[in-house]
Amino acid sequence: MTAPRARLRALRLSGFKSFAERTVLEFGPGISAVIGPNGSGKSNLADALRWALGEQGRSLRTRRSEDVIFAGSAKRHATGMADVSLVVDNADRLLPVDYGEIDFGRRLFRSGENEYLLNRQRIRLRDLVELLDSANLADNAFLFIGQGMVDQALSLRPEERRPLFEEVAGVRRHERRRRRAEEQLLEAEANLARVRDILGELRPQARRLAAQAEQQAARSSAADDFAAAIVASAWWRFRETAAGAASAHEGLEGARGAADEALTELRAAEEAAASLAERLASRAADERRLRTELDELLVRSTELRLAEGRAAADLEARRRDLARLTAERAGAEERLAEARRTLALPAPEPAPVADSALAEVERELAMAEAELEAVRRSGEREASLRRMAVARAAEVDRLRRRAADTERELGAAQARLETARAVLEEARRESDTARARLAASETHERAAEAALESARGALQAAEARLAARMTQLGSLRARAEAAETRAASLAAGLEADASDAMTAAAVRLGGRRLTDGLDVDPAFAPAVEAALDDAIRAAVLPAADLDGLGEAAQAGGSLVLAEAPDAHHAGSTSATREVGRALDAVLGAGGGRLADVVRRDPSGAMATLLRAVLWVPDMAAALAVRSALPAGWRVVTPAGDMVSAEGVVRLRRGDSILARRAEYERLAAAAAALRDDAGRAALQEAEARTAAEYARAAADEARVALDAARSARRATEDSERAAARRGEAAGREAAWEEAQVERLGAALERERQALAAAENESAPDSQPGAGDATGSGPAGAGSAPHRAWQDRLDQLRARRDALASEARAEASRRQQAAEARRRAEVALAMEERHLAELDEQAGRLMAAEATLASQTERLAGEVAGARELEEQARAAVEALGSEDAADREQLAGHERAASAARERLRLAEERSRSAEVAEMEARLQ
Repeated sequence: MTAPRARLRALRLSGFKSFAERTVLEFGPGISAVIGPNGSGKSNLADALRWALGEQGRSLRTRRSEDVIFAGSAKRHATGMADVSLVVDNADRLLPVDYGEIDFGRRLFRSGENEYLLNRQRIRLRDLVELLDSANLADNAFLFIGQGMVDQALSLRPEERRPLFEEVAGVRRHERRRRRAEEQLLEAEANLARVRDILGELRPQARRLAAQAEQQAARSSAADDFAAAIVASAWWRFRETAAGAASAHEGLEGARGAADEALTELRAAEEAAASLAERLASRAADERRLRTELDELLVRSTELRLAEGRAAADLEARRRDLARLTAERAGAEERLAEARRTLALPAPEPAPVADSALAEVERELAMAEAELEAVRRSGEREASLRRMAVARAAEVDRLRRRAADTERELGAAQARLETARAVLEEARRESDTARARLAASETHERAAEAALESARGALQAAEARLAARMTQLGSLRARAEAAETRAASLAAGLEADASDAMTAAAVRLGGRRLTDGLDVDPAFAPAVEAALDDAIRAAVLPAADLDGLGEAAQAGGSLVLAEAPDAHHAGSTSATREVGRALDAVLGAGGGRLADVVRRDPSGAMATLLRAVLWVPDMAAALAVRSALPAGWRVVTPAGDMVSAEGVVRLRRGDSILARRAEYERLAAAAAALRDDAGRAALQEAEARTAAEYARAAADEARVALDAARSARRATEDSERAAARRGEAAGREAAWEEAQVERLGAALERERQALAAAENESAPDSQPGAGDATGSGPAGAGSAPHRAWQDRLDQLRARRDALASEARAEASRRQQAAEARRRAEVALAMEERHLAELDEQAGRLMAAEATLASQTERLAGEVAGARELEEQARAAVEALGSEDAADREQLAGHERAASAARERLRLAEERSRSAEVAEMEARLQ
């Protein structure tokens, strides 16, 4: 079985709801199904079918008519119109038109203008409804069956189900026609009653005129008698009025010239004022945007300043803590150095020479005591004296040897002391040199830090300028894209308005569109379009080129012939008189000729097309002057309403093509200017980026130099510490050798004193018994040997006591030195532990200081950038304000010039109208 032929052939959508691109759906025989997930646009296809067949929004799921136009997305711009075409098979002539295939179309622009098309020709909605009604497709409840409609129909009561059966049977269509016919019949009856009233009023006048005609016929013979006199008088008046007409014509030409000059001045003033007004509006938007950005920058700058203050306070607190730790560490290092110096001092060593001398004195003292006891017991005098002399000689020899040894040791110690002093002096010179290098390194490091800070400041300023330039560039590009998008939308709408095949073919043959280069007073653009109607979309083409249209002529359309009508065809005297009356009526109502509002007409066709069109301020005036219009003449209003002499009234609403073209040209110029500004801003942004790169490179170089300076400073510090350690070691060595020299010198002095005393004791004149060699008797207590040994015993005891006291003092010094060393060792351990803790705390503080310094530096950069951006925004606002003031002054000047030009134009038009009336009266006479 063959599937039934499809009535619906295709569905074409463009810009309708979710169908932004042009989409074509072709339907074949049988049942066609559209399948897809939720949100894929299936319901939008049914809405497109309803919308193309004239649905006015009751079931389109929209709140406004503009909601059916694609509103744009994140990746696509919004479209300027929605276009849906529905191709229907009409081979069986279901629809009463002579086409086998019918294309229903509907377009809606964002301006609100709605178009209905039948085979690409514009029709009225009423015509579309009547055509669909003839095929039972208008207001048909079963044309679109949605979900739940069947269940709803089955659940209706019988009286509610009756309209459905009437719709299926086609009864409701005839019912609608019957109601429409009844309405038309009532309207015709009302018109008939009006005609009867008019006839009742005119019958008495007709009878009176018939009586006058009979009287005129009776006087016709008398008229023939006066014909010759009338002709002679008319000839004389003709010559007189001809001269007056020539004079009036000259006055008319002069008035027209003055009007053209005033119109040129007015056009220039209006263009300048419009340009300034547009610039003021653009600057006002820029000023609002800049003030918003300035407020945001002020808030951000305040926040950054607070954060910078907190960071600076924290950084200052960390630096105070670090300074306190540094001072505390310096004190600990001083105490540690003092403890190290104490430990570095040589410990007092036991004096073996003094101990041996004390032992020898003790031994000699024991021998002397024993000898004295022997002398007391035995009384041997000579032997005792000899033993004393031998003992004293041995003691002197021993003291001499000890003094010589001590003197040699002293010389060696002095040589070592000189060497240690030379080493100490060299270490001090190295330490001074290291300190000088350290000071130079610190100066160089501070210079590098200053250079780094300067480079960072320059980098922050350059980055702030770069951010400002990038913001300005983004704003200019966004505004240019918005203007270009709006211009493209207007261009698409204008192209759609003038997209018929005949106009395109005429342009290809060398013709030009009627609106190309056309300049009309913006206030009268709707009036001109109302007067031209469909001709506004036509092209101007010579009549000889009409044969070249070919197949394009079959699609239909409008053309304007380039040839003007014959100039000698001026009409009859009565027609001229009617034109004069109409012009007087229009001038009295405050209007004029519509052709006078055309400022520039490159094709020259507008003067012909608008020759029989006048304008008045409003619809009431148009209706008032209609009775004075000659046949075929029309009067329009600036709003676009038209009234013809025959009584046809056409009300025009919606966007004006000429206004949209002017808006498109303005937007295109604005977009080009914005693109130029964006280009300059891009160059400034590139320069700012280059400056930022240079500043960043300089900052990197300064950072590298600072790292090198810090490395050099650390190396210098290491060398200075090494030199200090060498000097400290040399100082300890010199101190040790100096102490040894002092000790050996003191020991040598003591030994020399002991040697001198021993030599004095062993001298011949001091020998016991030298002056009493003949002494006799036993060696008693008063004998010479006894006295000699007693004296020696006293001397030895005195020497023993001195040596013992010196040994006790030396032991006390050794004990004090040991106690000092012990305390120094304890203090050294405590200070080293304290220093370790201080170093750990200082490390933490330095890390925190570095973090806070980095944060402070970053915040300082951001604050500087915010301040620069704030200053730039404030300067931009002030610059816009000054530019606005200058432009307002210029705008006031242009408005004054425009007012003066309008006044001159009004006076020139009045003179022109007066001269034209005078010329017409002269010709009529």
